[in-house]
Amino acid sequence: MNDMKVEENRLMTFSRWPSDAPVSPERIAKAGFFATGDALEVLCPWCKRRIRDWEYGDQVIVRHRRLDPLCRFVINATEAGNVPRISGCASSSSARAPADDWKNEETRLRSFSKWPVTFVSPLALAKAGFYFFNLEDRVKCAWCQGVVGQWEDGDDPFDVHQRFFPACPRAVLGPNIDIPAGERISELGIQTTRPPKMPKYASLDARLRTFAQWPKSDIQRGEVLAQAGFYYQGNQDQVRCFQCDGGLKCWLADDDPWCEHARWFPKCQFVQLIKGQPYIDSVQRTAETAKQESSMRDRRSEPTMLLDEAMTTEPVQQTLQMGLHEGRIRAAVKHHLEHRGRPFDTVDDLMRAVLSGQVYNEMDLDDMEASSDSNAIRNRVTDILGYFVSNSSSTVEKPTTRDACVSTSKGTDDATLPSADESSTSEIPSTSNSDPQTLEEENRKLKDARLCKICMDEEISIVFLPCAHLASCGQCASGVTHCPLCRAAINGRVRIFLS
Repeated sequence: MNDMKVEENRLMTFSRWPSDAPVSPERIAKAGFFATGDALEVLCPWCKRRIRDWEYGDQVIVRHRRLDPLCRFVINATEAGNVPRISGCASSSSARAPADDWKNEETRLRSFSKWPVTFVSPLALAKAGFYFFNLEDRVKCAWCQGVVGQWEDGDDPFDVHQRFFPACPRAVLGPNIDIPAGERISELGIQTTRPPKMPKYASLDARLRTFAQWPKSDIQRGEVLAQAGFYYQGNQDQVRCFQCDGGLKCWLADDDPWCEHARWFPKCQFVQLIKGQPYIDSVQRTAETAKQESSMRDRRSEPTMLLDEAMTTEPVQQTLQMGLHEGRIRAAVKHHLEHRGRPFDTVDDLMRAVLSGQVYNEMDLDDMEASSDSNAIRNRVTDILGYFVSNSSSTVEKPTTRDACVSTSKGTDDATLPSADESSTSEIPSTSNSDPQTLEEENRKLKDARLCKICMDEEISIVFLPCAHLASCGQCASGVTHCPLCRAAINGRVRIFLS
């Protein structure tokens, strides 16, 4: 409890102190108490006395003195070892520096010009985030404002920092990465770890097993939902994320699970780790744009009934009996409700909307891109619609899905392959002088080196901090708390891309 003899450390324990409490945290910490986390209870580290009930107008030091007049802090706080709160830098040969300046390692290092301890390196202290304010051997962190003193031979500044202030962003990163002045961890692409809400579903296999009785396989595939972080709860089509505990239901055939995850739960760490913040921002921007456009449509009216009610109407039931895709029927009905305010009046209208959606989903995109004649595309649509499209001048509407869905950009694996002519003329390197078994062994080792050390299936893409080991794929990284290679605790993660 010696660290609670530092006023700055005591003040940090009041992070959950109610804003409308009768007494402010600053006054309580200055009077020698720190918050225990149990309602409004505070504790003195010297006399071990507690106070739970507070009234407006309380003088904390007076109550402390009445509670225990022989408390060492009450008698003489300085002799008791209390470290008062420091604002800025204490008297030093250098000028007082703004808070952000102390986040520069060179600035922190210059503060150790009169450092009295020989067995703890100023360079190690500065790299761990500390600067010296010329008071005994006490140093202060530029990020969490935590104060540490009474150094002993063999102390490692980063270990001490992580032990006393485990939530400090500088302590989380460890010695392998430094934070530039004014930068945030999130801006550097570093994600601090938080335990998942449902750790038993942190692995992809565990989530996949929950979809054994998934009733909507013709609308959404269970493996795709599992990869997006969801597990099935066994209730209709409701799924929930193992990391953020966000739930979604009423899935449509054209829904993208990753897109919906990012749209409704943008703070989910799993989505941030796998897809990245730019993807989430893109989804949010598209959702906001779609919302604004929808509000400006004059022809849009409020639906006269809910989607589930519309699915029970006669045209929908007859179309379902014909064997058309249920998910596309639901998407067409939803689109019609949102833009017309009423369900479909006839079976023909509903089937036209459903089939037009199937046409555009199932048409060969390569053929569409290769054809410069729009009439050819229209004729192909007309042929497939048959009876339901009477002439080539008819226009069709593709049912829209949930707003804000964005297409995932293609990765480098989708690079254009060489043509047949190019491949026929290219020369294949000769391996007659090499041992085939040796080459095969080298290729196997190279491939194994890029595989996730947990599932041994996907490619590695996550660096664990502070140990800096590259050992896991994105799916497995969220399910481990210690590095699989060195067993060090994982405080942060960085997604990387192998070229």
